[in-house]
Amino acid sequence: MFDDDQNIENSRPTGYVGLIPAAGFGSRLPALENAKEMLAVGDNSRPVIANLLDIMAGAGIQDVTIVLRPQKTDLTNYLQSDVWGHLQLDLKFTPGTGGVPETVALGLEGIEKRDIAFGFPDILLKPKGALTTMMQKLEAGNSQVILGLFPTGSPEKSDMVKTDEKGTVIEIEIKPARTKLDLTWLLAVWKPLFSRYLVNTIWSSCTATGDSSSPHGTAHLGQIFQSAICAGIPFGTVSFEYGASLDIGTPDDLVLARTWRF
Repeated sequence: MFDDDQNIENSRPTGYVGLIPAAGFGSRLPALENAKEMLAVGDNSRPVIANLLDIMAGAGIQDVTIVLRPQKTDLTNYLQSDVWGHLQLDLKFTPGTGGVPETVALGLEGIEKRDIAFGFPDILLKPKGALTTMMQKLEAGNSQVILGLFPTGSPEKSDMVKTDEKGTVIEIEIKPARTKLDLTWLLAVWKPLFSRYLVNTIWSSCTATGDSSSPHGTAHLGQIFQSAICAGIPFGTVSFEYGASLDIGTPDDLVLARTWRF
């Protein structure tokens, strides 16, 4: 198993930090003038990122780190407005990364010893209490990571998760053309051990190749999860089989998102 430094576990500060990657370019949405995370969705026309921030706040998370590009001035202004004055938002700016794993590694700088709650800012989710349930399971069991699983009808666009009868993750299939699996992960909570594994994996690969534009050769966080599972880090799950989700990353899904009920 990946070396578990017990000092990290014993000395970790209390309280979760939310971690949100928002450094993408929204390339699947043509002629996008504003930050994708600011697209209005739902019956109340709120920015899509508000859904995830509400979920984190509802789970009692006060500190949230968001990694974004400085060009997203509309998103920056929104996050720094009084709307989110009840949260401590730490905005970390990057000109761009080689993918979500590198974005996460950047976001973890300075919070590696905290428990992390992770979500995607452009995916709408129900139930709103999902993170709370996942955090309770992380604290009660021996898993280092808990994945929140949701049904999907588009496995070819998703990380599909295979588990055993106890909900332990066996394998993650990245955007399979064909699969018998029907649940994908969309939320994650984890302990400092996995943060250390991710950061070491990403930056050691950068050092070895001398090229930080595509660290570890991965664009998907699911690939890092699979690597950690192979290294012996235990992953558990909470299945929200009656939950709902919607990725607004394509024009067709954005149309559907405008009727989403918060």
